[in-house]
Amino acid sequence: MARSLSLIAYSAFSSRSEASTVHLLDQLVQSRAITDDVRNQRLARNLPERPKGRLIWMTAGTERAIPACLELFRRLRENEPDLHGLLTITFKAPLPDKLPEGLLMTQAPDERLSIICRFFAHWEPDCLIWVGGGFRPALIEKARLRGVPSISIDAPNSQNVLAIPQIIPGLRNATLGLFEHVFAANANQSISWRRAGLSTDNIEILGYMEEGATVPQFDETELETLSAEIGTRPVWFAANIATGEINDVMRAHKAALRRAHRLLLIVSTQDPNMIPLIETHCADQGLNAASRADHAKISEPVQVLIVIAGEEDGLWYRLAPVSFLGQSIVNAGGTDPYAAAVFGSAIVHGPNVSNHTNGYARFRAAKATRVIKCGTSLGDAINELLAPDSAALMASAAWDVCSTGAEMTDRVAALTQDILDMREEMMA
Repeated sequence: MARSLSLIAYSAFSSRSEASTVHLLDQLVQSRAITDDVRNQRLARNLPERPKGRLIWMTAGTERAIPACLELFRRLRENEPDLHGLLTITFKAPLPDKLPEGLLMTQAPDERLSIICRFFAHWEPDCLIWVGGGFRPALIEKARLRGVPSISIDAPNSQNVLAIPQIIPGLRNATLGLFEHVFAANANQSISWRRAGLSTDNIEILGYMEEGATVPQFDETELETLSAEIGTRPVWFAANIATGEINDVMRAHKAALRRAHRLLLIVSTQDPNMIPLIETHCADQGLNAASRADHAKISEPVQVLIVIAGEEDGLWYRLAPVSFLGQSIVNAGGTDPYAAAVFGSAIVHGPNVSNHTNGYARFRAAKATRVIKCGTSLGDAINELLAPDSAALMASAAWDVCSTGAEMTDRVAALTQDILDMREEMMA
């Protein structure tokens, strides 16, 4: 296919010396608008060592696209544990709380050909997956010229626009036409791709690829043992609570016990040093507490079981039909809601969930969570949701949210795996 005049014109710009880009980035460093690391990433200098083996390169065009990229990489890594990934972004955004094992995250290189060449020489990606628009023409064309297969995926609240200041007639269509395969969210979104010349065989309409859960693993035998110890007692889980939430949780449990006198609270904290403090609050409320660390059985007198957040979270979400997700009454950013939803635990949370804004927004839109404004209303929410029908309805709605986008992620993962395998065969 002949190279378009718009790409030729844009290439003239991107082929200029990178000196002006270096000067601009140096000024941004001096003004503390960016760090030295970000400067080097945008110049493709002093990059981390490329891992050995196959490398998938993903670019997120919007902040909303980042969780979807993480979910896709987790899925790919399940099928190929030795796969490594690079996630680049074209905007300023904080790093996620935790990146999947094998994935690096950096700023994308700036649109100067010399910088882009350094980027490709260093990373040598085996495939490009661009999620959420904000396209970089020179970067994408270089991938095409180097024979790197490329896929584009729509993301919520994104458009098929270019992330460059120049306005060159025809450049957007020419850039979109560089992709080999596209996953469009709907028929309207697919129109721009058809106008760019992609065959309908290379455009799939499957909705959005959404973020998902990093599902905690747990021991099924231990689940059976704990279930036998708890028996028919009702249970709720206060997950990953902060120091400033201890009193709210204990008062809520005390209030809930008035209606369900056999109720068991499981409360988790990331900090083992908080355990004595939780025990003190329990004693102040007249509650009988036991610590998981002591390996004591959950006998009938135990009203509060204190556990460490982390590896056993899956156990507690499975045992508790209702979970309060901590770090959300205090202004600490909240706790990831997906694990609770996957295990069928109805979700209660406070207003401060800035670390997981997109996830909570999806659950709220589906009426799959209960938001409390302050700790004093926590007890009422727990009492209401301990009614089996209420918790089951919310848990079902939350599961629907988790499963939305799964088909899309599975399809993208399968196509990516096929592309990687075909590329390896061709290069063998």
